[in-house]
Amino acid sequence: MSEITGDTGLSREPLTLEAIQMDHKDKQLLAKLNSWFDKCSSQRQNEEQQWYLNMAFYFGKQWVTWIGAQGNPGTFRLHEPPAPAWRVRLTINRIKPIIRNELTKLTKEEPQPFVMPNSADEKDISAARAAESIFEYLMFETKFNRHRRAATLWALLTGTGFFKTYYDPNQLDNSKIPGKMITEAPSPYHMFVPLLQEEEIEVQPYIIQAMTKDKGWVKQRFGKEVQEDSEVAGGAFEQKLLNVLGINKNLIAHKMCHVKEIWVKPCHEYPNGMVAWFTKDTLLEVLEGWPYTHGMYPFIKISHIPTTKFYGGSVITDLIPLQREYNKSRSAIIESKNRMAKPQLLVAQGSIDPRKVTSEPGQMIQYKLGFPVPTPLPLQPLPNYVMQEMDSTLKDMDDISGQYEVTRGRTPPGVEAASAIAYLQEENDSRLHHTVASIEEAVQDIGRQLLSLCGQYWDIPRLVNVVGKTGLQEAMEFKGSDLNGNYDLRIESGSMAPRSRAARQAFITELMKMQVIDPAKGMRYLQMSETNAMFSEMQVDVRQVQRENLKLSAQPEVDMETGIPAPIMVDINPFDDHMVHLLEHEKFMKSQEYEILPPENKEAFLQHWIVHKEQAMALMAPPPGGQPVEEGNSQPQ
Repeated sequence: MSEITGDTGLSREPLTLEAIQMDHKDKQLLAKLNSWFDKCSSQRQNEEQQWYLNMAFYFGKQWVTWIGAQGNPGTFRLHEPPAPAWRVRLTINRIKPIIRNELTKLTKEEPQPFVMPNSADEKDISAARAAESIFEYLMFETKFNRHRRAATLWALLTGTGFFKTYYDPNQLDNSKIPGKMITEAPSPYHMFVPLLQEEEIEVQPYIIQAMTKDKGWVKQRFGKEVQEDSEVAGGAFEQKLLNVLGINKNLIAHKMCHVKEIWVKPCHEYPNGMVAWFTKDTLLEVLEGWPYTHGMYPFIKISHIPTTKFYGGSVITDLIPLQREYNKSRSAIIESKNRMAKPQLLVAQGSIDPRKVTSEPGQMIQYKLGFPVPTPLPLQPLPNYVMQEMDSTLKDMDDISGQYEVTRGRTPPGVEAASAIAYLQEENDSRLHHTVASIEEAVQDIGRQLLSLCGQYWDIPRLVNVVGKTGLQEAMEFKGSDLNGNYDLRIESGSMAPRSRAARQAFITELMKMQVIDPAKGMRYLQMSETNAMFSEMQVDVRQVQRENLKLSAQPEVDMETGIPAPIMVDINPFDDHMVHLLEHEKFMKSQEYEILPPENKEAFLQHWIVHKEQAMALMAPPPGGQPVEEGNSQPQ
C-alpha cells in the first residue's frame, strides 16, 4: 500500500491511503449527521417557542413577550418590557396550581405489572414470575418513580415527556458487578426527530439526543479532545431555558460543548442500524449495528393532549390568554384603588410648588392667593362588568383545565355519599385518560426493555431484593437465562388512573360492615399507617404459616455419608393457632407453586396439614359432660 506524507515541515507518522479514505468517510458521515440535526432543530422552532412561553408562565414570569427575529434560532428571546413606576403588574399565578394538581393525579398511583409467560410450560411460568420480581427490583434501583415524576412534569409543561433506558457497562450494580441498568427522563428540548407529523416514536427513522457536556467528560468518555461550543454562551437551548427562569447567563460554566447521540433504525443505507456520538466538529464514536436485542429505541415518549403530531399539547397553551387577562384586570383594580387612595389634584398653573406635595397624611398645601383652591380630580369607580369579567375568566380557566370543586377537595352542596363523591371525581378526571394510558404504555415498554437487557447482559447471577407475595422481603439471585425470553411485561389497564383514597376507604369500610370481607383483611386495603400497623400485628400467625410454607417447599438436605435425603419436617407448636394454619396451608396447597413441587415436598405438606387437622378437631371435640373448648382456652366454657 502506498504511503503519503504531508509537506508541512513537521515530523509525523506517514499516512496510509486507507487512513485517508477512512478520515474522508468519517468527515462525510459527520457532515450528514450535523445536517440531520440542523434539519430537526430548525423545523420545530414554533413548538420550542411555545414551550418556553409555557414554562415562563408556570414559573410566574407572565408579563413577558417575544422580541428579536423569532425565525432565527439564537436571536429571539423572552423579554419583559419596562413599565412606569406607577403601573401595577400583579401576577396571580393560577397556572402552577393547575399543573401541580394534574401532576399529583398522574403520579400518585403505582403501576400494577404482570408478565405473560411465553407458554403454559412450568419453566416459562416460573420465568415469568422471576421477571416480575426483577422488574420490581429494577424500578427501585433505577429510581424510576423519580424519573416518572420528572417526565410527567415535562409532559404537562410542553405536551411531551421522554424516558431513556439503557445499559451502562461502566457502573456497578447492587451486587457490585460491572454493568447497571439506567433510567432517565431527558427533557423534550434535547430530543429531536425528523418526522413531526408521525405520532409513534418507533416509526421515526432516527432519533437524536443533544446534551451539553463538559470537555473533561467528553475526554474521559470517548478519549478525544473537542472544541468548545460558542453557542453555549449564547443561543443554546439550556441558555434560553435559563433566561426564561430569570437566571443570569454568566452562571453557565465555560468549556462546554454540545454532544449529540443519534440512533438510526435499520434501513437501506444502514442495514443493521447505527449508533453514533458526535459534536459539531468531531465524530466521537460510531457503533455499526443495533446494540440491543429488543430492537427498540432506548427512548420512550409520553404525550399529554393529543395533537395528531409527534409533540403533544399542553393545557398551559390555552390558559395563557386567560391568565394574561386575569393579571391585567387585577392590576387595573389595584391601580384604581391607588388612585382613589391618593387622588390627582386639579391646580392652577403656578398656584403651588408641585415638589412639596407628598402623600403624607394631614399635609397642608399652601397655594397663592388669587388662584383657585386645589381640588381632587373626581374619579369614577370601575364598572361592575370588570368584576364580572374576572369571574368569567376564572370559570373559563376551570373549564379548560377541568378542575372544579371536586378537584380542590370540595364537594357540591348535598353530595355526601362516598359512591357519589367517587363518581364525581372519576368523571372529573376522565379527561386525563389519554395521558394515563400514554404513561401506562410507556411503563410497559420500559419494563420490556429492562427485562430484555437483563436477558442480554446478566450473564452471571445478580442479587435481587424483592418483597414476595407473602409480604416478606426476599433476596434471590437471577441470571439472564432464568428469564427464558419471558419479557412480555404488561401494565394492568387503568391501574395508574387517579383514584380517591377517601372514597376507596369508605367503600372498603362498607364491605367490612356488610361482612362481605373479613375485617382483618379489610384493614390491609385501607392503606392507612395506623391500620397497617394493626394488620401487621394481627398477621403474626399468618406470617408464621408463610415461613413454614417456605421450609416445606425447600429442597431437602442430603446426608453426605448415605446420600439419602433427610425427611422434611416442621414441628407443631402447642401455641399454634391450628385453624389459621389449616387455612393458610390449604391456600398454598391449591396454588401453582405447590403443583410443581417434588413428591416428597407434597407428602411433607400433607402430613403437616393432617397433624394440624387432628389438633383442631381435638380442641373442638366436647369433653365428657361439657361444652366444646374454644381454641386457645385450657378450660371448658
